[in-house]
Amino acid sequence: MNIKGVTLTLSAVCALIGSLHSASANTYVVEQTPSHYIACYHKVYVPERVLVNTRGVLVNAGHVDWEVSGDSWNRIRNPPVYLETRHVIEGDHYSLQSVACP
Repeated sequence: MNIKGVTLTLSAVCALIGSLHSASANTYVVEQTPSHYIACYHKVYVPERVLVNTRGVLVNAGHVDWEVSGDSWNRIRNPPVYLETRHVIEGDHYSLQSVACP
């Protein structure tokens, strides 16, 4: 095949591709009204998160003691006593959750 034949074949292929492309391309006009809403959210209250330590501050150490009542002697256990401590991890706030617009 010579250069003239290759050029003729390439131009035929280009013409075929061009005709297929223009045949499948559609353009049309649609009338639409944009929504008044851009995005919609629902406000949700989120309470604060607090870390509570039930063994915060030791008030009275635990110990073992005797309880005497008449002729009865009983060995008893007194567990330790603690003051509960609290530490705020995250303060309360409002959060906006995305919802569908009307």
